Amino acid sequence: MSAVFFVPGVPQPQGSKTAYVRGGRAVIVDKNPALLKPWRESVARAAAATWVHRPALAGPVRVEASFVLPRPASVKREFPHVRPDLDKLLRALLDGITDSGEVWGDDSQVVQVLSLIHISEPTRQAEI
Repeated sequence: MSAVFFVPGVPQPQGSKTAYVRGGRAVIVDKNPALLKPWRESVARAAAATWVHRPALAGPVRVEASFVLPRPASVKREFPHVRPDLDKLLRALLDGITDSGEVWGDDSQVVQVLSLIHISEPTRQAEI
């Protein structure tokens, strides 16, 4: 079984955390929750919409993922290697798919990943 889906928007990384103590309890939060939460929700919606009326995958899973990121204005190299890190983009993607509750039980089932980062040129908005 396979599913292909596209998630519009700029992919957000998940990884770095901030910890603090509140009311005597340790609290750990993502450093970019304002961008990460909507991205993971978009991934979950796209995954769920693609996986309608199918049983959740059991056993090992292979994932292929392509991330399209805007080219930073200051970077002129043909193949820029800039943040965000590929592993943090994958973490957000896989957790978002898990959040869908449709495709698999847990992203620990992923045993093989093929992933790429594509850098795109910035698009110009038409002026009215």
